[in-house]
Amino acid sequence: DLHNWTQYAQWELEQKEFARARSVFERALDVHPHSIQLWTRYIEAELKSRNINHARNLLDRAVTMLPRVDRLWYKYVYMEEMLGNVPGTRQVFDRWMQWQPDEAAWSAYIKLEKRYGEFERARDIFRTFTLVHPEPRNWIKWAKFEEEYGTSDLVREVYGSAVEALS
Repeated sequence: DLHNWTQYAQWELEQKEFARARSVFERALDVHPHSIQLWTRYIEAELKSRNINHARNLLDRAVTMLPRVDRLWYKYVYMEEMLGNVPGTRQVFDRWMQWQPDEAAWSAYIKLEKRYGEFERARDIFRTFTLVHPEPRNWIKWAKFEEEYGTSDLVREVYGSAVEALS
């Protein structure tokens, strides 16, 4: 039972027995490899103990095992950005986008690039985003982005591409 595994691992953590807790979590994952809750608890335990590389390896394994679980991807990109690893954050986002996630995930990636003033990168993401999710509202988001950060020529270009793609 998953609850027993996590309680046991938690107890080992309280005893400061990190290697034993890790062993319990690994055995639990052997039995419940698709448990999002288990992966999350294990990752959070490693982060709380400041075992960043262990947490990073776990996140990598988790998104490989469960690539459609956005919560794990969000946790991964958040951790990388909080560590100041912007290139690593981009790599994780690029891997995630290959799975063609929902619009919110693409928006999160675009927001990352806007935060760091990387408008050309944001444009490239919009190009792919509107191919994967060609709904009119996404073209409008891109046009509004260009109104704010680009030129009137770029706004025209986006609207022109939208008309071509949507007709």
